[in-house]
Amino acid sequence: MKRIFDLSLITIFSPLIITLIIIFYICGLIFQGHPVFFTQSRGGYKNRKIKIYKFRTMKKTKKKYNTSVTTYGKILRKLKIDEIPQILNILKGDISIVGPRPLHYEYKNLYKTKHKLRFKVMPGITGYSQIYTNSSDTWKKRFELDIWYVKNRNFILDLKIIVLTIKRIVISIFIKEKNNGLVKKFNGKN
Repeated sequence: MKRIFDLSLITIFSPLIITLIIIFYICGLIFQGHPVFFTQSRGGYKNRKIKIYKFRTMKKTKKKYNTSVTTYGKILRKLKIDEIPQILNILKGDISIVGPRPLHYEYKNLYKTKHKLRFKVMPGITGYSQIYTNSSDTWKKRFELDIWYVKNRNFILDLKIIVLTIKRIVISIFIKEKNNGLVKKFNGKN
């Protein structure tokens, strides 16, 4: 059912998605050059290794990516545009629209037993912990929210997460990230 929902949503919004990919591919070439895309190994469903696609946001040196984010990259990240190429991951069946974020594959041996519950569901572009945490929150809190999602997931919750993700992106355009209290209040978290 979830796979059908994901593919249906992508099909409905495919003209917009394709247009955005073309626009930001061209902008990426203009502002950052090659490569426009960035790939990284992450842990997917049942902890299998998957390759995530994103628009590149970091500076590139001769053979490695620098850890500093470009000005253009900051804009992409703020608006979550860097995540759009993950539509390819959804089409491949690697991830879903909603689910725990797939983390670096190298971290797989660091998870406690209870944290491994996140691998019982398909990872997603957005998820419950992305809605109710920010960059200053602990990994413990993020994992707890991911586990809560795994135990309580349903279609209505996924729709709510999608709507709240869109709201959070819109809010982030107008409110500086340092003011997370307003974002939490807007999302119903006090």
